[in-house]
Amino acid sequence: VDPVDPVDIVGIAELPARLTAGWLRVLDAVDELDRPVSLIHEDSTALRRMAVFDIIVNNADRKGGHVLPMASGHRHGVDHGLTFHTDDRLRTVLWGWVGEPLQDAELTAVSELQHALSPGAELYRQLSGLLSDTEVSMCARRCEDLVKTAHFPVPHGMMPAVPWPVF
Repeated sequence: VDPVDPVDIVGIAELPARLTAGWLRVLDAVDELDRPVSLIHEDSTALRRMAVFDIIVNNADRKGGHVLPMASGHRHGVDHGLTFHTDDRLRTVLWGWVGEPLQDAELTAVSELQHALSPGAELYRQLSGLLSDTEVSMCARRCEDLVKTAHFPVPHGMMPAVPWPVF
C-alpha cells in the first residue's frame, strides 16, 4: 500500500471533497500558473503529535517534504538544526489546528515533558550537554505556555508562519 502524502497542495475545486475526507486547510495561494490552490494537511493523531512537537522545539522549518508517510499510518518527521532557538521562530505547514484545544493526552504528555525539563531532572541534564541552558529553559517555557493555554497557538510575530518553499 502506497502511503498518502500527509501534506498536499490542491486546486480550489478539489478542496471541499478533501476537507470532508479528514483534511484541514492551512492557507490559500496561487500556483505558478496563477490558479487558486490551498495548502492542506491530514487531520490525524500522528500529525497532531508532530505539530505539538514542533511547537515545543520551536521548529523553524517544517515543510511538507519533511513529513514522511509510512504505509502503517505512522509519520516520520525529518528535522535538522533549525530547532530550539530561544526566539519564537515557529514556521510550519501544520497550522490546521490553530486555536483548537489540545486533547487530554497531549496536555498530559506536554506537562510530563515540562517536569522532565526542570533543572536537575535527568532529561534536563542530558539536553544540557547538547543545548545551552537557555535553549532547554525556553523549551520548558513553551511546554508551560502550552499547558497554560491548552490550545494550539496562533501564528504571531514578524516571521512568516509557513516556511518557503512549502515542500
